[in-house]
Amino acid sequence: MDDRDQSADRLAGAFAEFRAASLRRAAEPDPDEPRRRAYRRLRNRVAAPVVAATVALLAVAVGLAGNAVTQPPLVTTDESPPATENPPATPSTAPTGPTPSSSATPTTPTSPTPTATASGTPSAASATPSGGRSAAPPSATSTRRLDLSISSPGSVTLDPTGDAYTGWLTFTISNAGDRAYDANDMIVVLPVEATVNFGDSGIGGCFNQGQDDDTRTMFCTGDRQIPAGGSRSYRFGLRVEIAPGPTARTLDGLAVTVRANDRGAFPADRTPADNTARIDLELPPG
Repeated sequence: MDDRDQSADRLAGAFAEFRAASLRRAAEPDPDEPRRRAYRRLRNRVAAPVVAATVALLAVAVGLAGNAVTQPPLVTTDESPPATENPPATPSTAPTGPTPSSSATPTTPTSPTPTATASGTPSAASATPSGGRSAAPPSATSTRRLDLSISSPGSVTLDPTGDAYTGWLTFTISNAGDRAYDANDMIVVLPVEATVNFGDSGIGGCFNQGQDDDTRTMFCTGDRQIPAGGSRSYRFGLRVEIAPGPTARTLDGLAVTVRANDRGAFPADRTPADNTARIDLELPPG
């Protein structure tokens, strides 16, 4: 009986000590507990964005992987039409295989023949000017050639007219060739102070092609072909925007070049040296 009482007393004493320790802990909290709570809150704040960013990166990676997987079938379907074009070529050559004599037949209509013909056409087109129409060159056995020439005075004296100079220029174009062409075209180079007036000469439709400090260049459409062995003279007006002064002066830079226009192209002339005339403009004192 005494043993039971002693055991009960020890149990009661241990419980009393545990209770007293619990009460002391509740009355006196751990001084490190606030730091632990603050650390846990900070860790939760940092961990949440990291987790969200990780999830977003995984979603992007999965999307890219999905696109990469879906692209190969599209490329395969795009390349399938060329694959369907090859089988018809195989049956076409199959009938020629059984007979020995037909083996020589495929070598005759080989692809180089049409390819050479096709490649020759663009090269001829690329050699033509921007007019878009190809000139028909003479055949290899043809002896017909173009041979135009132009002649004019070496200088022209203009007259003082008010605050400028005016005058006329006459030149002659000759055709010593025997090849037909469409029209005479001209390249006119003028001093920047000069202007030209073709009047009713049949030459016109000039387009500026460039200008520097001293001269400007014009391409002009000409009139009809000059007959073989024939010639034709032209006269057009000149005006120089320089006021007459007390002394005479010479203005150079005027040049006229003739060329044959054959269906929008300009074939080579047999003697190109005589296709250009250069004229000095003499300006007397006013």
